[in-house]
Amino acid sequence: YQIRESFIEVLNQALEDISTIAANIEAEANIEAMVMAKGFEQCVAIINDGLCTIVVMSEGLLPAQLAQINEIVFEQTGIKPVNVKYIQKN
Repeated sequence: YQIRESFIEVLNQALEDISTIAANIEAEANIEAMVMAKGFEQCVAIINDGLCTIVVMSEGLLPAQLAQINEIVFEQTGIKPVNVKYIQKN
């Protein structure tokens, strides 16, 4: 009986993890599409453990652009700007 309870706990945790991963994948795709709609040629969003990394094609992000991207990330994930990291590629 104890083995069955342990199995159910592991199964429930796995299902919760799968749900979180699926939600992150959906949010990443939404962020990428919305950032590119703002005029960026390319964008990759990576969400992991409450942090978001944004990779964009840019030779220098302006404060207004950072604000736009931060707003998109927050709207899609609830991740605050302090937890968003930017990588700029030329």
